[in-house]
Amino acid sequence: MQNQLQLIPTPKLALMFGYSEPTNSFYDFCRRNGISPVPGRRGWYDPKLVRARLDAVQGIEISGSEDKSVLSLVAQRRARRAQK
Repeated sequence: MQNQLQLIPTPKLALMFGYSEPTNSFYDFCRRNGISPVPGRRGWYDPKLVRARLDAVQGIEISGSEDKSVLSLVAQRRARRAQK
């Protein structure tokens, strides 16, 4: 079931970020990037929050399906070619 709530434990998140275990460096990385545990559940992280914070840090914007005013890639290419 995809709709089940899933949280990531600290050790697993540290491994996902390339740390062998949750170290001070891992916690500093999380703090600098605004990644914090779920309130009231110390040691557990929300994967949606983690993804959103990483996207924001990298300057990646949420695309497409939510904003209907965004052009498809084909429409963008057609617009570029029409300008030439």
